[in-house]
Amino acid sequence: MKEKYTIGYIDEDPNEVNTYARRLRPFGFNVVGFNFEKGMSFNELMTQVYDANEVDLLMIDFNLKGSNIVAFDGDKIESDFYDKKPRFPHIIFTSDTEYAEGFVEDLKIIFDKEDVFEDEETIQKFVTMLEKSILQYRNHIKKKKTLIAELLTKGENEGLDSSEQDSLISLQRELGDLDKTKKKEIPEKLISFEKLDDLSKTRKEAEAFLQSLIEKSKKK
Repeated sequence: MKEKYTIGYIDEDPNEVNTYARRLRPFGFNVVGFNFEKGMSFNELMTQVYDANEVDLLMIDFNLKGSNIVAFDGDKIESDFYDKKPRFPHIIFTSDTEYAEGFVEDLKIIFDKEDVFEDEETIQKFVTMLEKSILQYRNHIKKKKTLIAELLTKGENEGLDSSEQDSLISLQRELGDLDKTKKKEIPEKLISFEKLDDLSKTRKEAEAFLQSLIEKSKKK
């Protein structure tokens, strides 16, 4: 099957990454791992994670420090990732769900590595969940970008009332908050009341920004 989505799998054991890459490949998933080095810091790993722009969903192994390669477990990664990319699809993928449940706030994101591959029915449920999570996130972003484009077009052609100006500003901020690792990607001019008075120029800036997002999504 042609690969449709890319999953970033955070596991210190490359054999585990390879195992689930083989298991998920028939369902259209390309699974990629991250580089682990003994004693590496949390920030060094997270820099890799946040730079992985091609990833559509993140799987996080819970028990990372048991190997003595790093000094943190998956719950710390999940917490940091949720703070910075709150709606981006991610799961805890572990062989010890009961232990993980004591540290992870959202129990719905915890999945047992072996249970999900127990039989054809559970495999399909897991695959469907992964696909839906990815598509829901993409649609969420697409909806916001569409609303922004519509408001900018209306602003140039007819002008915006105060409520629409507030909506435009809110939508831009909400779009930025989806990925707090790249705050500077959104031009500050687009969330300024003063600049809304010059919507012809603002629209061109916004269109260039939105087009850059579209081009990025096409590369996934």
